[in-house]
Amino acid sequence: MKAYIISLGCPKNLTDTENLMSKLAEEGYTFTNKPAQADLILVNTCAFIKSAKDESINILKEMSLWKKKGKCKHLIVAGCLPQREKNKLPKLLPYVDAFIGTPQKFQPPQKTIIQATPPWYAYVKIAEGCNNCCSYCTIPSIRGKLRSRPVKDILAEVNTLANNGVKEIIFVAQDTTAHPKFVDIIRKTAKIKKIKWIRIMYAHPAHVTDKLINLIAKEKKIVKYLDLPIQHACDKILKRMKRRYSRQDLNILIARIRRKIPKIALRTSVIVGFPGESETESKELADFLKEVKFDKLGVFTYSKEVGTPAAKLRAQVSEKRKKKRLNHLMRQQARISRERNKKLIGKTLNIIIEGAKGSQYIGRAYFDAPDIDGLVFVSSNKTLTPGQIVRSHITKAKTYDLIGCCP
Repeated sequence: MKAYIISLGCPKNLTDTENLMSKLAEEGYTFTNKPAQADLILVNTCAFIKSAKDESINILKEMSLWKKKGKCKHLIVAGCLPQREKNKLPKLLPYVDAFIGTPQKFQPPQKTIIQATPPWYAYVKIAEGCNNCCSYCTIPSIRGKLRSRPVKDILAEVNTLANNGVKEIIFVAQDTTAHPKFVDIIRKTAKIKKIKWIRIMYAHPAHVTDKLINLIAKEKKIVKYLDLPIQHACDKILKRMKRRYSRQDLNILIARIRRKIPKIALRTSVIVGFPGESETESKELADFLKEVKFDKLGVFTYSKEVGTPAAKLRAQVSEKRKKKRLNHLMRQQARISRERNKKLIGKTLNIIIEGAKGSQYIGRAYFDAPDIDGLVFVSSNKTLTPGQIVRSHITKAKTYDLIGCCP
């Protein structure tokens, strides 16, 4: 029996997909990249915002065709979409054979771990759900309240992944820093010999402690990179978002992180067009980003989601204004990124090789998370293999990518 798998949304969702794939493997399924050959098609959906819901539904309609023209006998839908719209979906998608929501509890570590990532890096989810209850966010209603995964189970998974050849562990959760034992988890992961890089994603600014900062500074295996989604920098908007910190808090935190970890690469994400965001608040956000100069930036337009407190707020912003503000911030960040990359010319960096393109190898530096950040294009007279960590001399800089050579 063959299964064809589609995973939509974020890396957190991908870890759920991997768990489903592992269960299918234990039931005797093998996997194919051709839906025409599949006996079973499983789509793990995202429904965080309307555009994600629409994408999920469109893909499901496309996959349903394989029940008519392919081998597919079972079309299974998992994840956020059935969890959020469980009462509507059977009528909307009558061709689906089963709906599976999001995980309600953590399963014991599986003996067989099927990775949906390349063999040299893996995402490890350390918690489920969220207690932050930001006014725009659907996650608490979809995923529930925070449930922290047992430390022993997390470490058991990391050990299995390390024995399978994984070199880079990327910790994920709705808020990784909300796990009460997060510092212990990272410290113990660093003791596993085969693990070379440890990366932290989704760190809520209100929960980044001095203990965590000091550990990142001291532990060599923790890459000097931190994903710190701030969402905005105007006190009025932050309060309406229920983010529970101020612009001053952000300034103090970022200064403390950069003082303790001078080579840290900070990534953030922000939302433009939140209800009540006038040109004044929009400019305040842009000025803050220009002043702080994050190394990496993701900008998203606000999505009005039914059931969230923000959906009821007055002064909703037009889509045209949202897109204009997004484009402005991305142009501004492009200039910042070019300036930062130019300063890396002449430096020698550790690069994890991920593949090849023409005569060049493709890799990532410590300041590049998979799929969302830049790449390093490496020339070498030697044969390099995916997953290998090499030293590369940086010779050129583009807006988001680097070019280097490996002696």
